[in-house]
Amino acid sequence: MIRQFLLTLLCFSAAGAAEPLRIASYSPGATQTLIDLNCASQIIATTKWCPLPAQHSASRDCDVFNPDLEKLLQKKPTLVILPRLANPLWADRCRQAGLKVLVLSPESKNSVSEDVRLIGEIVHQEKLANDLISELEKKRSTSAKKLLVIWDGMMAGKNSYLAGPLEKSGFELPFRNSTWIKCDWEMIAQYNPDIILWINNNPVDGPITLSPKHWSEFAELPAVREVSAVKNKKVFSTNSGCNWLPSSSLFNACSKMNKLLTHKDLEHYLTK
Repeated sequence: MIRQFLLTLLCFSAAGAAEPLRIASYSPGATQTLIDLNCASQIIATTKWCPLPAQHSASRDCDVFNPDLEKLLQKKPTLVILPRLANPLWADRCRQAGLKVLVLSPESKNSVSEDVRLIGEIVHQEKLANDLISELEKKRSTSAKKLLVIWDGMMAGKNSYLAGPLEKSGFELPFRNSTWIKCDWEMIAQYNPDIILWINNNPVDGPITLSPKHWSEFAELPAVREVSAVKNKKVFSTNSGCNWLPSSSLFNACSKMNKLLTHKDLEHYLTK
């Protein structure tokens, strides 16, 4: 009787043991979050922009703009993660093919935390996900410097994924009810930011540095040369890297930004 019970328990445990997922990620932000959740070994395919180590075995041919279901099925994924702006028809095709699909949450000031929670649940890393969310939502400052973020010609608004974490770090973003707005000099002048951050499209992470180049460009424009950030030479730049993606690693970028407010020897900090 005891032997039969032990055999039954053993069979039940074996059946309940979850097989490692085989994840195809069509989102660079989701890929970075998977890495932060210690799930890099479960990634079998990504986009060419995803922040994987060069030696990682995953293929880099996931293209959400021109998806190939046959090629995807050859990789035998068990989970497909799609960005929030993915074509719903592609998500439906993946589901109809028997694949489990996770579509990231709509962009908002809290969307990164929500994405980390969703990914953490689906890969069974809830505790680690909650720890990362706590870092994202940690209150680092009570000040409220007016910050303008410009990335690839677009300005981040109060509903962008950057807004929530950056607010915790002591920054106020412009443009209520907006995610991203095309760069407009008159809108910049009206907002009158204390600090301007220019994010360069570069996959290699880098420091936040004073940017004489971008400052001089602003200083030559009559519409914005009188804004506080330009007058006080508080124009900075950094690389997009992985820390500025809509991912759990965004807290690294926010921590760097917070030092703009708190570091006494700012010039030394920025040139380290």
